[in-house]
Amino acid sequence: MSNGDLVRTGITGLDDIFLGGIPRGNVILIEGEAGAGKTLLGIEFIYRGIVEYDEPGIIVVFENSPRKLLRDVANFNWNLEELQQQNRLRIIFTTPQVLEQELRSADSLLIETATELGARRIFIDGIALLRPTIVNGGSPLSNGPSSYRELLQQIIEGIDREGLTAIFSHELATRGEPALTLDVAEFLADTVISLKRGDYSQGIYRCLEILKSRGQDFEAGVHTLRITSGRGLEVFRRVQCRVQMVGNQPTSTVQRSVIGSTPLDDLTGGGLYNGSVTLVVGASGTGKSVLGYQVLVEGARNLGKRSLLVTLDEHPEQILRNADSLGLNMREQVETEMIHILHDSPLELEVNVHFDLIVRTIEEQQIERIVVDGITTYSNAIHDQRVFREFFHALIAFTKNRLMTTFISYENPELFGVTHFMTDSTVTSVVDNVILLSYVELGNVMHRAITVAKARGCNHQYVTREYRIDRGGIILSSEESIEGQNLPFGSYYNLLSRAPTRFNRSHRSFSSEIDE
Repeated sequence: MSNGDLVRTGITGLDDIFLGGIPRGNVILIEGEAGAGKTLLGIEFIYRGIVEYDEPGIIVVFENSPRKLLRDVANFNWNLEELQQQNRLRIIFTTPQVLEQELRSADSLLIETATELGARRIFIDGIALLRPTIVNGGSPLSNGPSSYRELLQQIIEGIDREGLTAIFSHELATRGEPALTLDVAEFLADTVISLKRGDYSQGIYRCLEILKSRGQDFEAGVHTLRITSGRGLEVFRRVQCRVQMVGNQPTSTVQRSVIGSTPLDDLTGGGLYNGSVTLVVGASGTGKSVLGYQVLVEGARNLGKRSLLVTLDEHPEQILRNADSLGLNMREQVETEMIHILHDSPLELEVNVHFDLIVRTIEEQQIERIVVDGITTYSNAIHDQRVFREFFHALIAFTKNRLMTTFISYENPELFGVTHFMTDSTVTSVVDNVILLSYVELGNVMHRAITVAKARGCNHQYVTREYRIDRGGIILSSEESIEGQNLPFGSYYNLLSRAPTRFNRSHRSFSSEIDE
């Protein structure tokens, strides 16, 4: 279907879910309980149509007076009164019975109004109220339609004759006739959108799902809905939706993306491939965040890579202070917008909203390198482990499609020794590289050790090296000696275990460091 045959709602994110818009002339049913956002969606559909697409519209309300309606939408900076004065909008406050007669009448005032405005859109709020009036014995009025279905068909035919794209709202009920009218409305409508409102911990959430839309494809599933002061409705696609490819962009390359530190790049075999995903695993304090800062700063300063740091843990000012203390000067790169810091709160984290924020930042700022600092916090914030995995799989797929270099840090709960990289919610199967940062205890001195456990397609070094955190970030120590001792790591085996052991070369025997 061509874009000319589609009506864009203008609601942020909703047209993307409809893959461009809704077929012109469709009758759209919005269903949901009180407070889900039905009326607001219908009003914004009319408002955006007028101000963004020059399509005049009509709003029909039965219970909410125009005065209250104007008051309520003022919070979103929608000046409906001005649009009425410009004769581009008409708000009609009427009764269901009068509306029925108007749509059946040959000289309908409503139709005359639509013609006068050149209306292209109409919103009727609360179609469940249009059911025929019931009198003694349950028989409908003699001069009315014999059923709600016939009445609704008459309304749809009248709207179709005028070439209007219509939205009807229907409030869900737990019992009674409104629930029966919903089945009829869903059957007759071309497009059905379900809005839901529920509890999330101590707060609430809203979501949106397209149940059907004749004549087009759309993104199925449950998407997040937000109502934001000063902006209106915002719809955020669920992260499980398919990732959009960037033109004919390949998802792999032979080009290398270096860290920027020659010893670290040598450890990985000359740098990691562009588009690769690296998991940095280590206990608290081993320098995972420092390595992330180093990757971003070196990439921005020496390679001209626009970079993004995503974190749920630390505030941007705290991050910049820590980077400054190491002489990394990340603040300068942030001020020149070569590095962007995206901090979100882990409290009541909405995954779809967070993912959308990351994607929009990457696209708008043309990000080439990203560091996600602390997926342990994500695991704690996203209680559903399936959603947790899907979030990271979607993020990895998105960054790979853009050939971005991605670093993800994970806090391993083991202080000494490594028996596993991650918990059961693993993403190691979809990452290309794994870098281990660990503690090694030799005698009564604790050392930091780095090992490249996995680097797809790279001739990386299969050695464990000592490093220190100093000005400039992570610095590998000389292989000939260790800080504070005479023996290098090469004189030991089982460095990644809980009991590193020294190899006595002169006597061709092994001795435990603990015994000496």
